Amino acid sequence: MAKNRTKKGNGRGSITKTKKNKPYWVRVTDSVTKKRVSLGLYKTKKEAQQKLDEYLFNPYNLETHTMTFEEIFNLFKEAQEKNVAKATFKSYINSYKRCKPLYNLIFRDIKAPQLQSLINSLNCSKGTKSITKGFLSVLYKYAIEMEILTTNRAEHIKLPKENKPKKINIFTGYDIKKLWDNIKIDWVEYILIMIYTGMRIGEAVNLKKENVDLINGIIFGGNKTEKGMNRKIPIRDDIYPIIENLYKDSPTDYLFYNKNWVFKKKNNENKPIRENYFREKFYKTLETLGIEKHETHDCRKTLATFMSKYQLNEVQITDILGHENINTTNDYYIKVDEQELKKSINKIDFLKDVV
Repeated sequence: MAKNRTKKGNGRGSITKTKKNKPYWVRVTDSVTKKRVSLGLYKTKKEAQQKLDEYLFNPYNLETHTMTFEEIFNLFKEAQEKNVAKATFKSYINSYKRCKPLYNLIFRDIKAPQLQSLINSLNCSKGTKSITKGFLSVLYKYAIEMEILTTNRAEHIKLPKENKPKKINIFTGYDIKKLWDNIKIDWVEYILIMIYTGMRIGEAVNLKKENVDLINGIIFGGNKTEKGMNRKIPIRDDIYPIIENLYKDSPTDYLFYNKNWVFKKKNNENKPIRENYFREKFYKTLETLGIEKHETHDCRKTLATFMSKYQLNEVQITDILGHENINTTNDYYIKVDEQELKKSINKIDFLKDVV
């Protein structure tokens, strides 16, 4: 039974001492509904008074301020569904699923250390943790817009360092031979192009035909770094016919296209393949062929490994991959010959060790 109630006067709320572990109960009257609403239980009267003073100084919407993490997310989801790309929205949903320990907590009461603890506890890569942090930051920005909070507590999250170096997982000569043996299967030719050019997934699916020079056998451009965007990728002799056929057959402005549905849905006409969709097909194709699971970036690592094995020099490797880890002298005083790049990339025998 409540006792020792400290009444503050009309509209000023009250603090009541109870027999609970956190005995000081703060309540105020909602100015709209005229109902008494709890602001929570606190260990000390000082904490309770501070909470009450905060509310009286800046009265807020009591309905949203008692919402749980799950309830706030549902509002956020409804607001975002038609305002962001489908891939972005799907990423929000996946990130939310990683936040299960927060679902039933009052959103406003979740502290930065709790968010940090959540990120630390996730059994996933640093990249996935970074995506989850980004989601939380966007969610907190939404909460600020809703005047639930005034600060973005997700900004204080620090990503844990990865102590163990990642295992470099490349396609073997046997894997590459299996891809060649099944070249007629959809998506296989795209995987081979990524292995033989070292293009990132974003570069590959967004590669426009106007940036493919079939006469000189060069692909122009890329992304991520300035050097990457300005690089020249030599087309190896063995994949030249594949690229030439795609160039002629693609009904879009892009080299990579989905042969099954790109023109069956009007909204997909003349648009690049979505990265997430391509990944799904990439994984499924490898599974169908019985090849160990790889990430799309392993194509790039495979080319880098083979170039090193065949002793291409640092300038050639960094120019083909579009990396910037080369000194100023090489960047500004060594002119890279396009034909030399083509000769160098053609030195590699991906199938040499295959019996």
